[in-house]
Amino acid sequence: MFSLTESGKIIRFLDRFEDYTDSIDETSIPTIIAALMDLGDLFPEGNARLFASSTSLRILRIVHQLSHRFDNQIKRFEILKAAIHDTLHSINTIVEEISRLDGEQGRFHGEPDPEEKWTVNKEQLEELEQLASSKIKDWAQEGRLQDNSKLTNVLYRWREWGDPREISQFIENTTKTDEGLVNLIALFLVKVYTNTMGDYVDRITWKIDLKDVANFMELSEVEPRLRRISSSGDFNNLKESQQNAVNIFLDTIDGKMPRY
Repeated sequence: MFSLTESGKIIRFLDRFEDYTDSIDETSIPTIIAALMDLGDLFPEGNARLFASSTSLRILRIVHQLSHRFDNQIKRFEILKAAIHDTLHSINTIVEEISRLDGEQGRFHGEPDPEEKWTVNKEQLEELEQLASSKIKDWAQEGRLQDNSKLTNVLYRWREWGDPREISQFIENTTKTDEGLVNLIALFLVKVYTNTMGDYVDRITWKIDLKDVANFMELSEVEPRLRRISSSGDFNNLKESQQNAVNIFLDTIDGKMPRY
Protein backbone atom coordinates (compact mmCIF):
# COMPACT_ATOMS: atom_id res chain seq x y z
CA MET A 1 0.00 0.00 0.00
CA PHE A 2 2.97 2.34 0.47
CA SER A 3 3.58 2.27 -3.30
CA LEU A 4 -0.07 3.06 -4.00
CA THR A 5 0.07 6.01 -1.61
CA GLU A 6 3.21 7.38 -3.18
CA SER A 7 1.80 7.10 -6.70
CA GLY A 8 -1.52 8.73 -5.76
CA LYS A 9 -3.55 5.68 -6.74
CA ILE A 10 -4.77 4.76 -3.28
CA ILE A 11 -8.17 6.49 -3.65
CA ARG A 12 -9.00 4.50 -6.75
CA PHE A 13 -7.72 1.35 -5.08
CA LEU A 14 -9.98 1.86 -2.04
CA ASP A 15 -12.98 2.58 -4.27
CA ARG A 16 -12.45 -0.63 -6.20
CA PHE A 17 -11.63 -2.63 -3.08
CA GLU A 18 -15.08 -1.96 -1.62
CA ASP A 19 -16.57 -3.99 -4.48
CA TYR A 20 -14.55 -7.07 -3.59
CA THR A 21 -14.77 -7.35 0.20
CA ASP A 22 -17.18 -10.30 -0.10
CA SER A 23 -14.64 -12.30 -2.07
CA ILE A 24 -11.60 -11.78 0.19
CA ASP A 25 -10.37 -14.97 1.84
CA GLU A 26 -11.26 -14.83 5.54
CA THR A 27 -7.72 -15.71 6.55
CA SER A 28 -6.52 -12.47 4.91
CA ILE A 29 -9.03 -10.17 6.61
CA PRO A 30 -7.08 -9.52 9.86
CA THR A 31 -3.98 -8.55 7.86
CA ILE A 32 -5.91 -6.23 5.55
CA ILE A 33 -7.69 -4.49 8.43
CA ALA A 34 -4.40 -4.10 10.30
CA ALA A 35 -2.77 -2.54 7.22
CA LEU A 36 -5.62 -0.08 6.69
CA MET A 37 -5.60 0.95 10.34
CA ASP A 38 -1.84 1.37 10.34
CA LEU A 39 -1.49 3.35 7.10
CA GLY A 40 -4.79 5.25 6.95
CA ASP A 41 -3.35 8.55 8.20
CA LEU A 42 -0.72 8.46 5.44
CA PHE A 43 -3.27 8.32 2.62
CA PRO A 44 -4.33 11.52 0.80
CA GLU A 45 -7.47 13.04 2.26
CA GLY A 46 -9.68 12.77 -0.81
CA ASN A 47 -12.81 14.81 -1.47
CA ALA A 48 -15.61 14.63 1.11
CA ARG A 49 -17.90 17.06 -0.70
CA LEU A 50 -21.16 16.46 -2.51
CA PHE A 51 -21.55 12.75 -3.26
CA ALA A 52 -17.88 11.92 -2.86
CA SER A 53 -16.38 10.25 0.18
CA SER A 54 -13.34 11.14 2.21
CA THR A 55 -10.53 8.63 2.48
CA SER A 56 -11.39 7.94 6.12
CA LEU A 57 -14.98 7.06 5.18
CA ARG A 58 -13.74 4.69 2.51
CA ILE A 59 -11.53 2.96 5.06
CA LEU A 60 -14.33 2.75 7.63
CA ARG A 61 -16.66 1.15 5.11
CA ILE A 62 -14.06 -1.43 4.12
CA VAL A 63 -13.22 -2.28 7.74
CA HIS A 64 -16.93 -2.60 8.52
CA GLN A 65 -17.59 -4.84 5.53
CA LEU A 66 -14.60 -7.06 6.22
CA SER A 67 -15.15 -7.37 9.97
CA HIS A 68 -18.79 -8.28 9.41
CA ARG A 69 -17.73 -11.20 7.28
CA PHE A 70 -17.51 -12.82 10.72
CA ASP A 71 -20.80 -13.21 12.59
CA ASN A 72 -18.98 -13.56 15.91
CA GLN A 73 -18.43 -10.39 17.99
CA ILE A 74 -15.51 -12.01 19.76
CA LYS A 75 -13.69 -12.58 16.46
CA ARG A 76 -14.38 -9.02 15.30
CA PHE A 77 -13.15 -7.65 18.63
CA GLU A 78 -9.95 -9.69 18.50
CA ILE A 79 -9.19 -8.49 14.96
CA LEU A 80 -9.78 -4.82 15.81
CA LYS A 81 -7.92 -5.02 19.10
CA ALA A 82 -4.86 -6.56 17.46
CA ALA A 83 -4.93 -4.02 14.63
CA ILE A 84 -5.13 -1.05 17.02
CA HIS A 85 -2.47 -2.48 19.32
CA ASP A 86 0.00 -2.97 16.45
CA THR A 87 -0.62 0.36 14.68
CA LEU A 88 2.51 2.50 14.40
CA HIS A 89 1.79 5.14 11.75
CA SER A 90 -1.79 6.29 12.35
CA ILE A 91 -3.81 7.70 15.20
CA ASN A 92 -6.78 9.44 13.56
CA THR A 93 -7.76 6.29 11.67
CA ILE A 94 -7.98 4.48 15.02
CA VAL A 95 -10.04 7.33 16.46
CA GLU A 96 -12.41 7.34 13.49
CA GLU A 97 -12.98 3.59 13.74
CA ILE A 98 -13.72 3.64 17.47
CA SER A 99 -15.98 6.66 16.95
CA ARG A 100 -17.92 4.68 14.35
CA LEU A 101 -18.37 1.86 16.87
CA ASP A 102 -19.48 4.41 19.48
CA GLY A 103 -22.07 5.63 17.01
CA GLU A 104 -23.45 2.12 16.57
CA GLN A 105 -24.15 1.98 20.28
CA GLY A 106 -25.17 5.62 20.74
CA ARG A 107 -22.42 6.00 23.30
CA PHE A 108 -22.05 9.78 23.34
CA HIS A 109 -24.75 11.08 21.02
CA GLY A 110 -27.51 9.86 18.77
CA GLU A 111 -29.70 6.80 18.93
CA PRO A 112 -28.12 3.34 19.07
CA ASP A 113 -28.51 0.84 16.25
CA PRO A 114 -30.33 -2.42 17.03
CA GLU A 115 -27.99 -4.44 19.25
CA GLU A 116 -27.80 -7.31 16.77
CA LYS A 117 -26.07 -4.95 14.32
CA TRP A 118 -23.31 -3.91 16.71
CA THR A 119 -19.82 -4.84 15.58
CA VAL A 120 -18.72 -5.53 19.16
CA ASN A 121 -20.53 -5.57 22.49
CA LYS A 122 -20.51 -2.84 25.12
CA GLU A 123 -17.68 -4.27 27.22
CA GLN A 124 -15.51 -4.93 24.18
CA LEU A 125 -16.07 -1.38 22.92
CA GLU A 126 -15.05 0.08 26.27
CA GLU A 127 -11.81 -1.92 26.08
CA LEU A 128 -11.15 -0.62 22.57
CA GLU A 129 -11.79 2.94 23.76
CA GLN A 130 -9.23 2.50 26.54
CA LEU A 131 -6.72 1.03 24.10
CA ALA A 132 -7.23 3.97 21.75
CA SER A 133 -6.88 6.41 24.66
CA SER A 134 -3.59 4.76 25.64
CA LYS A 135 -2.37 5.06 22.05
CA ILE A 136 -3.20 8.78 21.99
CA LYS A 137 -1.38 9.28 25.29
CA ASP A 138 1.66 7.46 23.90
CA TRP A 139 1.70 9.71 20.84
CA ALA A 140 1.45 12.77 23.11
CA GLN A 141 4.37 11.62 25.24
CA GLU A 142 6.44 10.82 22.15
CA GLY A 143 5.86 14.31 20.73
CA ARG A 144 4.01 13.04 17.66
CA LEU A 145 0.44 14.01 18.50
CA GLN A 146 0.74 17.77 17.99
CA ASP A 147 1.82 17.22 14.37
CA ASN A 148 -1.31 15.29 13.40
CA SER A 149 -3.45 17.21 10.91
CA LYS A 150 -6.63 15.83 12.53
CA LEU A 151 -5.59 16.76 16.04
CA THR A 152 -8.84 18.49 17.00
CA ASN A 153 -10.84 15.36 16.18
CA VAL A 154 -8.40 13.27 18.21
CA LEU A 155 -8.62 15.65 21.18
CA TYR A 156 -12.42 15.50 21.29
CA ARG A 157 -12.39 11.70 21.32
CA TRP A 158 -9.54 11.60 23.87
CA ARG A 159 -11.66 13.76 26.14
CA GLU A 160 -14.51 11.25 25.86
CA TRP A 161 -12.37 8.17 26.46
CA GLY A 162 -9.50 9.34 28.65
CA ASP A 163 -8.50 11.44 31.62
CA PRO A 164 -9.19 15.19 31.08
CA ARG A 165 -6.12 16.00 33.15
CA GLU A 166 -3.91 14.28 30.57
CA ILE A 167 -5.40 16.41 27.80
CA SER A 168 -4.87 19.60 29.83
CA GLN A 169 -1.25 18.60 30.42
CA PHE A 170 -0.75 17.95 26.72
CA ILE A 171 -2.17 21.37 25.79
CA GLU A 172 -0.04 23.08 28.43
CA ASN A 173 3.13 21.36 27.24
CA THR A 174 2.37 22.05 23.58
CA THR A 175 1.67 25.77 24.05
CA LYS A 176 4.61 26.61 26.30
CA THR A 177 6.40 28.13 23.32
CA ASP A 178 4.98 30.63 20.83
CA GLU A 179 5.79 28.21 18.02
CA GLY A 180 3.82 25.47 19.73
CA LEU A 181 0.85 27.78 20.30
CA VAL A 182 0.76 28.95 16.68
CA ASN A 183 1.10 25.41 15.36
CA LEU A 184 -1.78 24.28 17.56
CA ILE A 185 -4.04 27.18 16.55
CA ALA A 186 -3.30 26.39 12.90
CA LEU A 187 -4.77 22.93 13.41
CA PHE A 188 -8.12 24.54 14.30
CA LEU A 189 -8.37 26.03 10.81
CA VAL A 190 -11.31 24.61 8.87
CA LYS A 191 -11.55 24.72 5.09
CA VAL A 192 -14.75 26.28 3.73
CA TYR A 193 -15.89 25.75 0.15
CA THR A 194 -18.04 28.39 -1.55
CA ASN A 195 -19.58 28.40 -5.00
CA THR A 196 -21.63 31.15 -6.59
CA MET A 197 -23.38 31.46 -9.93
CA GLY A 198 -20.82 31.54 -12.70
CA ASP A 199 -18.05 29.86 -10.70
CA TYR A 200 -16.50 26.90 -12.47
CA VAL A 201 -14.53 25.79 -9.44
CA ASP A 202 -15.13 26.09 -5.72
CA ARG A 203 -13.47 28.92 -3.87
CA ILE A 204 -11.69 27.93 -0.69
CA THR A 205 -11.62 30.10 2.42
CA TRP A 206 -10.71 29.30 6.00
CA LYS A 207 -12.35 29.81 9.37
CA ILE A 208 -11.68 29.09 13.03
CA ASP A 209 -14.51 28.12 15.34
CA LEU A 210 -13.65 29.87 18.60
CA LYS A 211 -15.88 27.43 20.51
CA ASP A 212 -13.58 24.60 19.42
CA VAL A 213 -10.52 26.48 20.65
CA ALA A 214 -12.27 27.40 23.91
CA ASN A 215 -12.98 23.72 24.58
CA PHE A 216 -9.27 23.17 25.09
CA MET A 217 -7.69 26.58 25.82
CA GLU A 218 -8.62 29.81 27.56
CA LEU A 219 -9.30 32.41 24.87
CA SER A 220 -8.37 35.16 27.32
CA GLU A 221 -4.88 33.67 27.55
CA VAL A 222 -4.47 32.83 23.88
CA GLU A 223 -5.58 36.19 22.47
CA PRO A 224 -2.87 38.46 23.98
CA ARG A 225 -0.13 36.00 23.08
CA LEU A 226 -1.26 35.87 19.46
CA ARG A 227 -1.56 39.68 19.30
CA ARG A 228 2.01 39.96 20.53
CA ILE A 229 3.17 37.38 17.99
CA SER A 230 1.32 39.11 15.13
CA SER A 231 2.97 42.46 15.90
CA SER A 232 6.45 41.04 16.43
CA GLY A 233 9.25 41.34 13.92
CA ASP A 234 9.37 37.57 13.56
CA PHE A 235 5.79 37.27 12.34
CA ASN A 236 6.79 37.47 8.67
CA ASN A 237 9.18 34.59 9.23
CA LEU A 238 6.30 32.25 10.05
CA LYS A 239 4.89 29.92 7.43
CA GLU A 240 1.97 31.27 5.43
CA SER A 241 -0.39 28.78 7.10
CA GLN A 242 0.76 29.92 10.53
CA GLN A 243 0.31 33.59 9.70
CA ASN A 244 -3.10 32.78 8.26
CA ALA A 245 -4.15 31.00 11.46
CA VAL A 246 -3.08 33.89 13.69
CA ASN A 247 -4.79 36.48 11.49
CA ILE A 248 -8.03 34.52 11.21
CA PHE A 249 -8.14 33.90 14.95
CA LEU A 250 -7.67 37.60 15.73
CA ASP A 251 -10.06 38.75 12.99
CA THR A 252 -12.70 36.42 14.40
CA ILE A 253 -12.14 37.72 17.93
CA ASP A 254 -12.39 41.30 16.61
CA GLY A 255 -15.61 40.62 14.71
CA LYS A 256 -14.05 41.07 11.26
CA MET A 257 -14.99 37.50 10.46
CA PRO A 258 -18.17 35.70 11.54
CA ARG A 259 -18.12 33.59 14.66
CA TYR A 260 -19.34 30.04 14.25
